[in-house]
Amino acid sequence: MKVTNEPGVLSRSERFFSTPSATARSLFFYVTRVGHYYYDGRYNFLDSCDVAKQESHKNFFLAYVRAGTLYFQTAQTFSAERGQVALIDCHKPHRFYTTGAAEAMWMHFDGSNAAAFFQHILAFRGGRQTFTPPPDSRIEQEMAQIIAGLRSTHSSEVDCSQRIYRILCALLFPHAPAHAVQADSAITRAVQYIDAHLFEAISVRQIASLVNLSPSHFSRLFRSTTGFSPHEYIMLHRIDEAKALLQSTELSVKEIAFRVGYHSEVNFIMAFTDKTGLSPTQFRKNTL
Repeated sequence: MKVTNEPGVLSRSERFFSTPSATARSLFFYVTRVGHYYYDGRYNFLDSCDVAKQESHKNFFLAYVRAGTLYFQTAQTFSAERGQVALIDCHKPHRFYTTGAAEAMWMHFDGSNAAAFFQHILAFRGGRQTFTPPPDSRIEQEMAQIIAGLRSTHSSEVDCSQRIYRILCALLFPHAPAHAVQADSAITRAVQYIDAHLFEAISVRQIASLVNLSPSHFSRLFRSTTGFSPHEYIMLHRIDEAKALLQSTELSVKEIAFRVGYHSEVNFIMAFTDKTGLSPTQFRKNTL
């Protein structure tokens, strides 16, 4: 649908609406409106306007900038330039505007755990709301396909949900490659080392030194590649091994705690209960 009545949006722009089914609202990610806009310097969207009060706007907004610069005001003021993505919570005060020619593909989306994705992405990015995705993230292509699907009316809600999910995952884990990590990469070598020394006293500094990275850079790269902090990766894999021992042996909880690398039975029980929702003894009873 061509856009003809929005100040600052040029006539070759497109916008499409989508009303999600009850199934999509409860199970999927879904879009409520999407667009491919060409702007001039007059564009100025305020959350006090009538459009911002519509249900199709009160969700999350993602824009991929193809040319020029878009400016945003939320709790912070920032901009997104060519090749960058901006992510906004439209439940909160916001403003979008331009000062010159620009082009962007955008979508309003929601879903059962869209808010959780939003919070995790911002947490992983230090609170920033604009990102430069890696070239192989395919965010631009996924958004183009979502828009094309609504233009042709042939897109299914399942297909749209999967595309939104891939976009959000690309923002959450920007360094995760589309294919398997090469065997000689720093993170692969780190994971191999951790797995081989899982039950020993190993530190982030020690592992980072092994792969010739600073501890802070290693931790950021490890999280963005695997989805875990190094500490969390070690702890969860120790707990996985403890589960196997609880299920397949008659070792005491204390013996298992020390076998999987804990130096305190109390600390082990606390960590196990926190991550599984059951104490080691309860887990053993429930799986026998």
